[in-house]
Amino acid sequence: MSISSSLYIGTTGMIAQQESMSVISDNIANVNTVGFKSSRTLFNTLMSKQMNSASSISSQVGQGVGVSSILYDMNLGALEPTTEATDISISGKGFFIVSPSETTQNYYTRAGNFRFDQEGYLRDPLGNILQGYRLPTRSILDTAPAIPPAEGAAITDIRLDMQDGGGPVSEPEATTEMRMMVNLDSGSQERSTDSASPFTALFDRWDATQAEPLDPGAYAYESSMKIYDADGGAHTVNAYFDPVVDGADIGNGIRMWEYLITVPPEADASGLSTKKGVLMAGTLTFAASGELLNMSAFEGTSDDKASWVPAGLSEMGFPVLNANLTGAAPISSSLDVGLRAVSGWNLPTGVTSMADLGTSRAGVPAMQDAETQLLAFTNFSSGSSTLYQSQNGYERGFLQSVSVNTDGVLEGFFSNGQSQGLYKIPLADFINPQGLFREGGNLFSATKDSGAVITGWAGEGRIGSIITSSLENSNVDLATEFVNMIVTQKGFDANSKVITTADQVVQTAIQMKK
Repeated sequence: MSISSSLYIGTTGMIAQQESMSVISDNIANVNTVGFKSSRTLFNTLMSKQMNSASSISSQVGQGVGVSSILYDMNLGALEPTTEATDISISGKGFFIVSPSETTQNYYTRAGNFRFDQEGYLRDPLGNILQGYRLPTRSILDTAPAIPPAEGAAITDIRLDMQDGGGPVSEPEATTEMRMMVNLDSGSQERSTDSASPFTALFDRWDATQAEPLDPGAYAYESSMKIYDADGGAHTVNAYFDPVVDGADIGNGIRMWEYLITVPPEADASGLSTKKGVLMAGTLTFAASGELLNMSAFEGTSDDKASWVPAGLSEMGFPVLNANLTGAAPISSSLDVGLRAVSGWNLPTGVTSMADLGTSRAGVPAMQDAETQLLAFTNFSSGSSTLYQSQNGYERGFLQSVSVNTDGVLEGFFSNGQSQGLYKIPLADFINPQGLFREGGNLFSATKDSGAVITGWAGEGRIGSIITSSLENSNVDLATEFVNMIVTQKGFDANSKVITTADQVVQTAIQMKK
């Protein structure tokens, strides 16, 4: 073995330690890089030289060291909260999928600092677009799950549709359900009386030909709410209530109230005249304890009470009111006052319309097998008040803000109070993440060593969940890197000493001939 081989062995050591120092330097330089994964250097021995030996024991001399591989540390970095809804991080395994706008090439990243640009694309700082599955627009009548995307859906650029006002819109929906919870004061005085027709006295007082169709002194309580037509137009619905005192056999603690559900006469496009604006009329029956027991509901096609028949019932058993509104599509909505019919209407013998009601409570239609709901009208001895009301229609809305939930759904929040899932963000996984190729800019690309990309949903299987308004910091540990730096420096110095010492040996050998 020549003396000069020591020079080359020392050189391999210096080169290997220099490569290791480069890796350490890169780690330290990226200590504040979002989503950065640190690396470490692994060494291996180079080939060994077989020495001639008279013994049976093999004698080999190593020929130095080399860098065998540089491994990524894929452990999770610290998650730092931010104030941006489009800053997202992955708590666990997985990568976001991004793509440059000019190619179909996909890259993978742990850095989730995304922002919408002026064209509505959700991009990273280098301009790559986050990929996702577009979710279908849902109607209030659609009870199917919004996620996951439909089978066969293709992954695509996440982009907000730039419509009126510069963003997505929430299309209007007509009201199909109305809910009201009102306490009617049991001590209220009857304002509209008619001994001959006590259960229609309030209805009889309504006169659409007058400037004020119902005199304020004709009812004990009024409540109003807005409903919406299919074009998003808002319409005010007024509900009027008045107790019934003169009806026969109302005693034994039973209390009854009349009600009218109305719109302003000028908003009613029906063919009615004096009763124009009345959408529904009926009665409410309460127990002595103030609980709602039953109700009746009528709708009509003319001013004649004989045309006012029991209203239709929805699939859930709630009475349905139909409104033909001026300049708008008709509205058909169920009315939930906390009571539903299980088996339709129970019509007394000879009673088919409001004209047949008479003066007896027994002659008033009622729900068959009525079921009282949790939120229902009451008749307690306290001031009349509207405790709760809602309806499911809404006007056209414009995007106000977005957020990303733990399932990876990018959700939009609109000015009409609605929310809509816009995209679902998939995450990528690999059998061997160590085999990914670093592209720069916090990006990785798939290679033969990494295996094919596996896409899935956040929180499913081994893929981590998505955290909104947070970023994953670099997982570089400075203390560890400083220790590695010292060790590498010592290794480099030691190998340089091998070279200088071998050089001195060579010099001594040269001087021997003098």
